[in-house]
Amino acid sequence: MLALAITALWWQLAERRARIAEARLAQTDARIAAIEDSLRTPGRPGSSGTAQEHAEAILADLARHPELIPFPGLEGGTMRFYPAQSSLIAPGWVYGYFEDGHIAGRGLFEYQTGRSGEIRWKRIAAKLD
Repeated sequence: MLALAITALWWQLAERRARIAEARLAQTDARIAAIEDSLRTPGRPGSSGTAQEHAEAILADLARHPELIPFPGLEGGTMRFYPAQSSLIAPGWVYGYFEDGHIAGRGLFEYQTGRSGEIRWKRIAAKLD
């Protein structure tokens, strides 16, 4: 009798854990869907470009801001961003790859788009490889 009660209790606990896991999975799925939707939507109100064009424009703008790279180049090299190896993570966030031909690094950068379309950048973290 005691074994049956213990088995029933374990079964209830397992079902509870499964319900919690399913709820967390549903929340994660909803967050992923929201991120996917935001990546498909161009960043500026009234912008007619595709999400891909928007991402390319953001990464091209990042390439025009080497001052965000906190490391000097070596042996006469100049650190610069490489948009083809960088990526838009989510609206407002970019993973940036940079190098000078001798050393390379990467960083996390936050951006905000102003009403007139100008982009303001903030370095969150950067490190050399």
